[in-house]
Amino acid sequence: MSISKTRLDNFKSRNPLLFVFSPSPDHRFYQMQMEQLDSIRLAVQDSRLMIAEIFEQGDGRIGRSDLSNDSCTRFREKFNVHPGQFKVFLVGSNSEVYLVSEDCISWQELMMRVQNVTRNYSPMI
Repeated sequence: MSISKTRLDNFKSRNPLLFVFSPSPDHRFYQMQMEQLDSIRLAVQDSRLMIAEIFEQGDGRIGRSDLSNDSCTRFREKFNVHPGQFKVFLVGSNSEVYLVSEDCISWQELMMRVQNVTRNYSPMI
């Protein structure tokens, strides 16, 4: 699966992006996933993984950049995330999707996938 780069171009980066889609910040799976990520904060920083939090209602964020509700809606449409659905995607800088899950992913699985994404990245010169 590949995602169109048009919306991701605003976040030009060689870093992988972890999209966490949730109905709201209060959703149980979202809270569990964010606790997992928080527990490995240093590893996430070292891997330069950027995290996008996309909500069904309300504003979200990618890294430290805020996203409007309209932007969140567009991302949900682009990734085909249905209302009420929790979903996680790991997207490489080449817009390839390396992981899709409808459940929380373990930090071990995430770090293994991120290492594979960054190892397989070869910038165009």
